[in-house]
Amino acid sequence: MDATRAERLADLMQRNGLQGLVCRIPEYVLMLTGYAPILGNTFCIVSLNSAKRPEIRLALPEQEAELIPQGTAVEVKTFTEETMDYIGNTIQAARKPAGELLSAAGLGFGATVGYEGGYSPIASNYTQVGVPSPATLDMLGIALPGAQWRDATPILDTLAAVKTEAEIQGIRQAEEVARQGFLAAREAVRVGATEADVAAATTAALLRVGHATAGARLVTPHVHVMVGKRAAEAFKAFNLTTNLLIERGDPVAVQMEVGINGYWAELTRPFFAGEASDEWQRAHAACLNAQIAALKVIRAGVSGREADAAARQVMQAAGFGAAFKHGLGHGFGFQAINHAAGPVLHPASESILRVGMVSNMEPAVYLEGLGGIRLNDNIAVRQDDCELLSEAIPRELEWLVVKD
Repeated sequence: MDATRAERLADLMQRNGLQGLVCRIPEYVLMLTGYAPILGNTFCIVSLNSAKRPEIRLALPEQEAELIPQGTAVEVKTFTEETMDYIGNTIQAARKPAGELLSAAGLGFGATVGYEGGYSPIASNYTQVGVPSPATLDMLGIALPGAQWRDATPILDTLAAVKTEAEIQGIRQAEEVARQGFLAAREAVRVGATEADVAAATTAALLRVGHATAGARLVTPHVHVMVGKRAAEAFKAFNLTTNLLIERGDPVAVQMEVGINGYWAELTRPFFAGEASDEWQRAHAACLNAQIAALKVIRAGVSGREADAAARQVMQAAGFGAAFKHGLGHGFGFQAINHAAGPVLHPASESILRVGMVSNMEPAVYLEGLGGIRLNDNIAVRQDDCELLSEAIPRELEWLVVKD
């Protein structure tokens, strides 16, 4: 944990009366340690030492021990869920080492310890990910009897909303991999190809480039493609790729989320097969101008409501106000899509932007029966302006129209 993250963590724990904190959700473990768990079965125990500095102790599956960066924790204990002699589960296997680490951390009877109550989606680093449950809290209660367990989710979310410069650099790596993915998507967009063809080519590029990235050990790509009339449904909470054929003039919405070592980028580009109609040209211009307007406003101290309004006014003036069916953006970085992650850029938002917050910025036009386009970029909030993290990915119509 770098000094900036440690200072913020210690301050929040003390202000909220926590002597300890136990996390299992991968994104929180990453935030606290810089290590992205694969299986979600790692228990990260945080306590404050005599100097009121955070100390990290980890109980984790034996097979993941080699993935922990040197110096991450003051103590590490491993457990095994299955051998050739027995079959167990995470809760059974982790109870003893977790109890020993809680004791070593000086957390005893009457200590107030935070845990993850959870109310948000979880980014999956693998085909399945273990998550906290009532059984987890029961196990912790047995491992540390007499403690007062408090749901620390609001504290963790507050901590996660502001990224350190090292974490933003991790996001930048994901942005560069995403850029290469969009280059591959553009090559794959053609009349007669399918949504699945474009998604497959893009995913392959993300895997290839991601694993070639210096230091990458965990590459997690997701690609969703919706063409023609189906793209009008891309405002929904999830997008699904099909085998639908691309026809000339179709908008081709390519949305991707790519994680590199647990740090995510979340982006969308609207391509056009062969040509873009006058209506789509106007819609693209509105989305681009809405982004430009928001970029002029976004800085520390501005509200999420103001940022959304800057973009929404442009969309309304262009005649697409009703077609912009969601907020301007939401936080990301430790995961890709959580619409409630701070900062929230939305007409009803109560977020106040702070230096180090990262958000997507996705003005869009969804026209029922015709299709939809979304221009989704990523920004980091600075004191007097913002940094466009995805600046290297073209947004201009000339690039997005893929000629025959």
